[in-house]
Amino acid sequence: MSTDTRIPMVLLTGFLGAGKTTLLNFLLRHPLMTGTAVVINEYGEVGLDHHLVEQAEPDDIELIEGGCMCCTTRGRLAESLMSLFTKAQRKQIPGLKRIIIETTGLAEPGPILNQLFNAPQLHERFVLDSVVTLVDAVNGAWTAEQIDIAQKQIAGADALLITKTDLVDADALAALKAKLLAMNPDAELHVPKKGAAQPDWLFTNGRRRPGTPGFGLSPLILKADSLRLAPADPNLMSADADPWGDGPEWDAIQTFSLIVDEPLPAWKFYGWLDFLRSLAGNDLLRFKGIVNIEGQDQPRVIHGVQTVLHPPEELDHWPGDDRRTRIVFITRGWGQETVRSTLAYLKDTPNHDPLLEP
Repeated sequence: MSTDTRIPMVLLTGFLGAGKTTLLNFLLRHPLMTGTAVVINEYGEVGLDHHLVEQAEPDDIELIEGGCMCCTTRGRLAESLMSLFTKAQRKQIPGLKRIIIETTGLAEPGPILNQLFNAPQLHERFVLDSVVTLVDAVNGAWTAEQIDIAQKQIAGADALLITKTDLVDADALAALKAKLLAMNPDAELHVPKKGAAQPDWLFTNGRRRPGTPGFGLSPLILKADSLRLAPADPNLMSADADPWGDGPEWDAIQTFSLIVDEPLPAWKFYGWLDFLRSLAGNDLLRFKGIVNIEGQDQPRVIHGVQTVLHPPEELDHWPGDDRRTRIVFITRGWGQETVRSTLAYLKDTPNHDPLLEP
């Protein structure tokens, strides 16, 4: 396995007032964070937060002003990252080892990730390590229920950090933890005290990145439940799955997994996934799984946030004897029904690509 020499990045999100600047100020003092540069995104005409990041030197901060990265500053993120890379190459930033992208509290992670993955010059030089979302313990439960952007930030996270826990009692904190894990059971959950986060909660040395020695599939990915696609299962559901009933509320968050027994042709699987992403749109909050592609000995790991698909990665070997395709979905509204209704494509479509026919 070759060593990945690209610069790791963390996307740091969290709704307004979640404490991102407090956390950054603590992290940038930590000895293990030497060589960290920061890209700060703010909402408004005049930047302020860059004056509050106490430990970063001026050349280590790229400030994006005038709007959030996912809308009015489109294209500026790539410019800022390339500017940091150029400064590092010229030794203006000595020993650049990692980058934190702090978003505005009103930014969705999906469109920002889309910029990172679809710019070849970035992909060659940088690699996303984690999406980390901060949740305010005081207002987090209400925000997670009522605010669309906060739901997307929580569902899109690899790690969730609960802040301001000194302002709530133990019962309220336990209830918030349960709510967050119900919304995103695949995420690591941490509780920093007064901003005292640990560097490896953000930068994992490959723990969350397929293709690196430290990568490990979440136990959730290996859990078989909910939807099932197998030759002997005409209803496309496992026997122990919950009945559909009248369906969820239009804005309900659902977590479920799909299991496919047989290897899938690449064109069929990725065609279905593209169709599903276009059909569900932003209500497909997150998906992650391991896929058995027909004709390939090694498994593929897929990971997506909203309509954005991370570049699929090939593992060196299967993590166990189970070689079924297993994908976990986090959706909102009728996502589970949408997945179920589109599975006929995988089950019934002839096993050839009609686009290749004469």
